[in-house]
Amino acid sequence: MRKTILTGMVLILMLFLLPSCAAGIPQEEYDRVSSDLAAAQTQIQSLQADLTKAQAQIQSLQSGKEVAGEKYAEALAYAEYLDVLMYPVWKEAGLAPRFVFEDDFEWMSELSNRASNMGDTELTSYVKELRGGNEAAMTELWYYCLDRIEKALK
Repeated sequence: MRKTILTGMVLILMLFLLPSCAAGIPQEEYDRVSSDLAAAQTQIQSLQADLTKAQAQIQSLQSGKEVAGEKYAEALAYAEYLDVLMYPVWKEAGLAPRFVFEDDFEWMSELSNRASNMGDTELTSYVKELRGGNEAAMTELWYYCLDRIEKALK
């Protein structure tokens, strides 16, 4: 019987305490949490703006890298062309050239093919002058290639 009375009293006590637990959140606490939420949302918006800006910068850097790669490839093409062009000079100096040709015809064909593949009409016209026996065209070709390398690397 004692247990039943004790259990009954505990249940009655719980009935009186339950409404006090369900009273809700105090207004000050609610206002503080609302303020924190607004501050967090503002910070999220700011971080999203920063992220968008950073992504734009990354895109710009990637584009710049692609342009730099293209310029490097162009400079390299002219440097290799200059190397082929220098074949007779290396040969006459007794140095081992990077490219070896059977004769002047093969060398001249390589110059023409490379100029054509590069799509450089001015380079092609210099090669025609060189083929026609204009010895000054060799010097002009050197300067032209060096100029194109310099422009590509700027």
